[in-house]
Amino acid sequence: MVQDSESDSGRVPVPQLNGQILSDKKTGQIYLKGPVVQLEFPMVIARHGETDGNWREVLHGLANGPENQLNERGKEQAKQLAMNLFAELERTFGPRLAELARSGNLIILTSPLKRARDTAQFFIDYVKEKTGILLELKVLEELREISFGKIDGLGLDEIEDKELQDLVVRYRTTQDATINWQGTGESFVDTLIRAKRLLRTLNRRYQGKDVVVVSFTHGTFGSSLRAVTGDKGLVKGANMIAFRDNILGCGVPHWLSKRGIYGEANG
Repeated sequence: MVQDSESDSGRVPVPQLNGQILSDKKTGQIYLKGPVVQLEFPMVIARHGETDGNWREVLHGLANGPENQLNERGKEQAKQLAMNLFAELERTFGPRLAELARSGNLIILTSPLKRARDTAQFFIDYVKEKTGILLELKVLEELREISFGKIDGLGLDEIEDKELQDLVVRYRTTQDATINWQGTGESFVDTLIRAKRLLRTLNRRYQGKDVVVVSFTHGTFGSSLRAVTGDKGLVKGANMIAFRDNILGCGVPHWLSKRGIYGEANG
């Protein structure tokens, strides 16, 4: 339940997020009270490697053209990510890792966007090189990046609509989570609801099973997954979710949950 001080300051619970994320009615900024979803299995997320669009600060969104693919630096990041992630999983699971892989219980999920799929493929190829085991890559539409609608793939200076330009600046500087690009795309709040739906589906699928899940996704949707699981590394000040400031770097993995790993029940 929202406390009086929160109500007085204009913060109200975001619908569909179990009262655990509040929105400021004036600024559109959002605040974390607690996890919306408690994952019941171990899961690592990883952001794709760099693209030319990342370097130019375009609004990638669902754009899937040449500028939205891994560049040479991004490919090197994906290779390094594969090595780092494999080493982390070996440290965590030891000899069990090979058995998880052989039995199909090392689950590899990816966004349908090519920059994420290609990053995932580097990991699959590295596991094959190290173990001889070929993992299956499963594409999940729900892991896609936030959509900026009609400005997907554009840089700020390429947007002709002044109102949309102003919205981009507001989104980037104030972290207004309610902007939905004149109704043509998703707000960050929309991606939180999508993340909650996805993680609840995965809980039903994997709860109680001896699995580890690795999901290759994107910067903003990675922040959405972290927010709904109550990751305090995303917040600043009075629990504001700084989804722009604390975004995962390109080629960076992050434990979303270690629950289900022996000795790591509260990941």
